[in-house]
Amino acid sequence: MYKVMLLLFVASLCLPALADDHLPYEQEPGNNINEITLPLSDHTAAELAKVETGGKVLSVDEEHYGNKIIFRVKVLHNDGKVKIHRFDRDSGHSVP
Repeated sequence: MYKVMLLLFVASLCLPALADDHLPYEQEPGNNINEITLPLSDHTAAELAKVETGGKVLSVDEEHYGNKIIFRVKVLHNDGKVKIHRFDRDSGHSVP
């Protein structure tokens, strides 16, 4: 019995080393970000900006930047400042 428990213990220590190098599920490339479906629309870009900033969305415009489509979201922050946030339509990531 002791040998079986020792074997199971040693095997459980080795399991993390055998695991593959995948990113956590929420960071894996896929079809959503922050539970918002990709590719973004103007509505979902506004929702993403609101979730990430906590501010009030004033406007959303679509821009073409090279071969990408970027959503330009104007947000009124809680400190009274208006800032522009840009999001890539296909990935949902912020664009500088």
